[in-house]
Amino acid sequence: MKPKITLGKHSGFCFGVKRAYDLTCVNSKDCDDVYILGKLVHNNDVCEDLYKRGIKEIKALSDIKEGTVIFTAHGVGPGFYEKASAKGLKIIDTTCPKVMKAQRIAKNFAGKKYQVIVFGDKDHKEVKSIFEWSGKKAKIVGSPTEAKRLKLDKAKKYCLVAQTTQNVEEFKKIIAFLRSNLKNFVFFNTICESTDDRQKEIRNLAKTNDVVVVIGGKDSANSKMLHKISKSINKKSYFVENSKQLKKNWFSDIKKIAVSAGASTPEWIIEEVINKIQK
Repeated sequence: MKPKITLGKHSGFCFGVKRAYDLTCVNSKDCDDVYILGKLVHNNDVCEDLYKRGIKEIKALSDIKEGTVIFTAHGVGPGFYEKASAKGLKIIDTTCPKVMKAQRIAKNFAGKKYQVIVFGDKDHKEVKSIFEWSGKKAKIVGSPTEAKRLKLDKAKKYCLVAQTTQNVEEFKKIIAFLRSNLKNFVFFNTICESTDDRQKEIRNLAKTNDVVVVIGGKDSANSKMLHKISKSINKKSYFVENSKQLKKNWFSDIKKIAVSAGASTPEWIIEEVINKIQK
């Protein structure tokens, strides 16, 4: 009897990634010399698709003198818009609206003399952009433990936001800690609903299946978070970028298999993985 394969309902491109991909494909058609500042999304298969369309990747604005620059879904700081305009570059801005919301909150509250705190990975492009929108004054914490190490000034006003792909349960712990230790504290849940839905779903899939396969780019924060959550519940949780990384022995004597995919994983990769598992 063949094992049952369940694909999570909240798998594949989220709204922000689909929007970025579509904006890039449509708006770059009529442009010469199109460049992406970094990876559009953290998925190598998507990036390869864009390169085949003639779109080139650059690491810095100084790498080009003219043409069109695409700002990725993760967002950039305000200085990048100024530099691109000064160089006369055309801009295609694919910043996810959810990321943009976190950026503008950081700017607004930093301007009101609040100490902005960002819950996220300090090395992630999105978090760097939020930091820059705060006037480079935000404090970044990567966990509840790091939040507890902050030197808090009860006379100050504080504002907390989060990287859109962060762990919802950990964010709640940070809110509870800051709320109990500060008089003037506000927070904004800038974790994307899609992220929340995926994390809730992966917990259930990990509990109700023998094996869980999470598909995502090796640099995808939300995909790695899904795998981390799943692995904490079900030891037979595996992380792959595509079907080539599947191993036959993962599925020996297995009755139920769950497949989930991060927000930057395209549908064609999900289909390839499921087809290979079935074979």
